[in-house]
Amino acid sequence: MLANWRRFDVPDLMVWAHPEAIVRELVGTDWHVLAVGDIYVAHGGESVEYLLARVARDGDPSALDQLGGRFALIARGASGARVYHDAFGARSVYYRTGEAVAFASHAALLAKAFGDETCPAAVAFRDSDEYAQRGTSYLPGDSTMYRSIFALIPNTCLDLGLYRAVRYWPVVPPKSTTTEAFFEECDEYFARTAEYLAPRYLPLLGVTGGTDGRALIAGLRRHGVSGSYFTWEGGRLQEGERELVEAMARYLGGEHTFVPVGRRTEAAKDEPLRLATRLATGFSRGASSLTANTGVVAQSGGVFLRGYGGEILRGFYNRHNRVLDVISPEALSALYFTRRVERPARAVRSFADTAFAGFIERAGYPEQFPGLDALDMFYWEHRMGTWGAVMLNEMDPVLYSMAGFNSRRLFDSAFGLKAECRLGTKLLLDLTARYDPVLAKLGVAS
Repeated sequence: MLANWRRFDVPDLMVWAHPEAIVRELVGTDWHVLAVGDIYVAHGGESVEYLLARVARDGDPSALDQLGGRFALIARGASGARVYHDAFGARSVYYRTGEAVAFASHAALLAKAFGDETCPAAVAFRDSDEYAQRGTSYLPGDSTMYRSIFALIPNTCLDLGLYRAVRYWPVVPPKSTTTEAFFEECDEYFARTAEYLAPRYLPLLGVTGGTDGRALIAGLRRHGVSGSYFTWEGGRLQEGERELVEAMARYLGGEHTFVPVGRRTEAAKDEPLRLATRLATGFSRGASSLTANTGVVAQSGGVFLRGYGGEILRGFYNRHNRVLDVISPEALSALYFTRRVERPARAVRSFADTAFAGFIERAGYPEQFPGLDALDMFYWEHRMGTWGAVMLNEMDPVLYSMAGFNSRRLFDSAFGLKAECRLGTKLLLDLTARYDPVLAKLGVAS
């Protein structure tokens, strides 16, 4: 299983990295840190090395607020050993409860190492009508298809001494801010992200009639990074959206491809690839024809920059007349099932309630987050931190991908805006207009 993998020895730990994984190792007098994946300074004037030393040597997770990318950190210092990941949770981390300290990038990888089988109750939940009715397939809470394996949630770290997840953010409520101040944070983020990407990757960006990917395209183009473009067609385009996409593609220039999403293409019938996508998601989703078909636009050195994180900035649940007055398993289950599933079967509802009870405990959820809308935290940490991360994993077999908006500084700044300035499409359309007024005015279809 680990043939050709690289071994790194951190005190009391053996860490194995895939041959293709980017690994940065730093060692100090009484500290040691491994950074696995893409990591760069998105805010401030310090170096990656300085910030990683703060995390490991000083036990200071606030240094993570200045970092972007898709990464996991294994940090050991005088205060102990901990595993962190990026703000979005794009580099998924899973850990296994039990006597042995064990964590991995993928649930199925961890299960393979210990010979764990999928949990019958999780299989029944995944195969239920209610799971299909939700439309967007991901498990409740931090659960996986394996009874003893859980996802590490954004804003928490895995404390290897205590061997449990520990929340490290938020520390203080967000400060009230202005749209201009938020945009200035975005300016810095895009400048640093473009600086990191330009010498390393050939960016691939999705063109839709929405706002998140559009703002991402505009911000990167403003700072010298464009790349090629594509659009998933078929049922993923709303009525009239294709014409808008074609107009955007003409304006942007460069290569643009419409990608089919059906299950009858040759790529979608590739059995090894179908299995790879299921393994990548820990069997929580079926084989992905979307991933298989997207292979047509994959190229060596490419990275798919998704608009993920945009809805953290501009709100999601709180744009759909939802409230979360008290955080409880039942309240989180109701949000999870959506209005599409009004009366889930007792066994299905019980599985979700139990999963969210464990999620609340392991993720260190209070009854409320002072100064923050609990809906924002739940969307970020649950939907994005689990489903979003799984979707990135699902795409990896054909095309490495990253979350386009991945910065705790950005999220914190957005949360400090007044609701009328933040919630809805206007915030990111105005951000797009800051970089590219023409692109902002081409219309919105979703």
